[in-house]
Amino acid sequence: MQPFSFPPVKKKYFHRFCRIAATAAHFPPTIVSNQQIIDQGGLSVTDSAMRKGLGVERRRIAEKGIADSDLLAEAARKCLDRAGLLPENLSKLLVTKFIGDRILPMTAALVQRKLKSPLAFHALDIDGGITAFLNALDYAVRCFSSTASSDQHILIVSGGTHTAAISKTDPRLAFLFGDGAAALLLSSSADQHFLASYFYTNYHYYQSAGSRQLKMDKWLSDDIYEKGNYALLYDFYRMDNWKETIDFTLEAARVTRDNLLLESGLSMKDIDWVLVTENNKKIHELTCETLSVPPEKTITVLNEYGNTMSAMLPILLDKLYTEERLQSGMTVMLISHGEGASGGGMIYRV
Repeated sequence: MQPFSFPPVKKKYFHRFCRIAATAAHFPPTIVSNQQIIDQGGLSVTDSAMRKGLGVERRRIAEKGIADSDLLAEAARKCLDRAGLLPENLSKLLVTKFIGDRILPMTAALVQRKLKSPLAFHALDIDGGITAFLNALDYAVRCFSSTASSDQHILIVSGGTHTAAISKTDPRLAFLFGDGAAALLLSSSADQHFLASYFYTNYHYYQSAGSRQLKMDKWLSDDIYEKGNYALLYDFYRMDNWKETIDFTLEAARVTRDNLLLESGLSMKDIDWVLVTENNKKIHELTCETLSVPPEKTITVLNEYGNTMSAMLPILLDKLYTEERLQSGMTVMLISHGEGASGGGMIYRV
């Protein structure tokens, strides 16, 4: 591979600030174990091997007919309820997902409709795979920072029905992913809470993971959108040998950490929690090891929910908040590894 260098961090000067006002997560009720997937697919693997290799024991699976927007709207509704707000209090709704209900209109518009908002506030999708949540979070923070901004509340909702488009025979995929959604509400603040952000993309690994090309006649088929026949999309998500990208991924994690600390003026001793997207068990463990993160400074939900793509980080944040493990003044470092070797991180002070 050709040499690759990272962009330098640039200090950002914000004049208006925001904070996390509420979080929420929503999962389908159906729990599917590894053994059920083995039995249903007639696969020649074992439950213990999948737990050891991928780190997933069970996951939530949406029932037939449940769309991305259904899960996203439920997470959004829970988050707004916790904050005591109505949909019309929002200035923006940002949605991150894998496929979405349709190519167009944006899935965010369908979530807005299911929230029954009487106000035509701005609703849009931000794509990018696993890293999409952090992309949306960084965008929202910048929206608040503008001196011309009138934003008071921005809601980010991530996740969906990922397993609908996942191979049922490739063990690397069939056991890894789960369905679910999470929401995070940002509200204006007099104090600065987001202290740093850093992002990168390495096109050399463009083919490392992502969606396959699909003929438009299949993509636009009513069998998918009107009848909910997502079987046409099986194997839509592909994954090459992730070990080919691991050296770069870990170097990227180090660079992201160092640039976040440089911009914020903090050291790792000042960081109370490090949350990492749980692409799989090995990548999560190697990332924490590379960043010298002790077990007591991070959490995992991979065993229970699987890889929920862009919902992973907001699910982890919601877990910390609901369990009251985040106290005022604590700092959280968010790290994400995404498809096509895109990723980055942010630092948030509670």
